[in-house]
Amino acid sequence: VLALGLAALAGCGSDSPPPPEGDAGLPVLPDGGPGPEVDAGPPPPPSDVETGRMVGMTEAHNRLRAMVSTSTPLPPLAWSSSLAATAQAWAEHLATTGCGLTHSTNEFGENLYWQRGLSIGAADVVQSWYDEVACYTYGPFMNGDACDMACIAAQNSNGCGHYTQVVWRDTQRVGCGVATCSNGAEIWACNYDPAGNYLRQNPY
Repeated sequence: VLALGLAALAGCGSDSPPPPEGDAGLPVLPDGGPGPEVDAGPPPPPSDVETGRMVGMTEAHNRLRAMVSTSTPLPPLAWSSSLAATAQAWAEHLATTGCGLTHSTNEFGENLYWQRGLSIGAADVVQSWYDEVACYTYGPFMNGDACDMACIAAQNSNGCGHYTQVVWRDTQRVGCGVATCSNGAEIWACNYDPAGNYLRQNPY
């Protein structure tokens, strides 16, 4: 199992607003009166809900964020379908171009995770990122904090940047995706907005 987190200056962007909802009123007859009620079936699902293997991803982030001991609790994250689409596209790109852990160049924060031969879910992926807390000493990002690299190596990670992104106070939205490589390995990607891991800033 390998994990890779964006541990450098990150850009900051805003999520695109959802498209306006259409009129959900009853049909209108030519004389202006309401038409007969029509059974249109169940309403479509909201656009910003997790689906498939992403179900539980937001809850996993928020459960772990709530465990951070701060004078003011970290705010919960909301799921973003827009960020999820971006993360899914990048995971698919990585899966078809060698299955390596290479960060994208988008403006969002990004955590990556690679695994093969395991049966895992969204909560397992987020937990692996959060577990870097055991190797982390709090402080301004890369300018006063510390990451025990022997500890990180034992976790098959490459730094503490996954943890700090998961718990970055100013992040508000998360969206994730997963793709399968030709060798059966999986690559998971999560994007965060606003991004975390800004140099010389405290994560919370």
